[in-house]
Amino acid sequence: MKTGLIIGKFMPLHKGHIALIEFALEHCDELIVLVSASDDEPITGTQRLEWLQELYKDNGKVKPIMLNYDDLILSDAETTVSSEGLSKLWANYLKEQLPPIDVIFASEAYGAYMSRFLDCEAVIYDEPCKIVPVSATQIRNDPFTYFPFLPDVVQAYYNQKGDENPSPQ
Repeated sequence: MKTGLIIGKFMPLHKGHIALIEFALEHCDELIVLVSASDDEPITGTQRLEWLQELYKDNGKVKPIMLNYDDLILSDAETTVSSEGLSKLWANYLKEQLPPIDVIFASEAYGAYMSRFLDCEAVIYDEPCKIVPVSATQIRNDPFTYFPFLPDVVQAYYNQKGDENPSPQ
């Protein structure tokens, strides 16, 4: 059985994340989708985990889990650029928390770094984000403009939250 891993904040979950997950599902038997969460984030880790659980509730291959981490240990607040050092820290931590991983799927360079430290294959999918040209930061900064990039479960969150009525009329 081939076990895959995707790591993300999913803050918020968007169609680019979903494209990565769907791609990964074609290449493994079980897919762990790890929501990395810390205490000081604008959308709770629990909320992000619930989105994934709802979206994939009928797919037994997808295993969404949340990993609360300490920003002081597993974060590099100075940069959002992937680094080997930070990837090694994460990989060492994940080896203690997860079953053995056969392949990590990512759309950023950290996937290649982490694969070395997790002793697994890396598959980098759409690193320049051309297939679904959006980032979670763009969405958080302007939900209305990027509303079409959100799955229904996340659109409902923004509608309930009342963020300037992001639902397009």
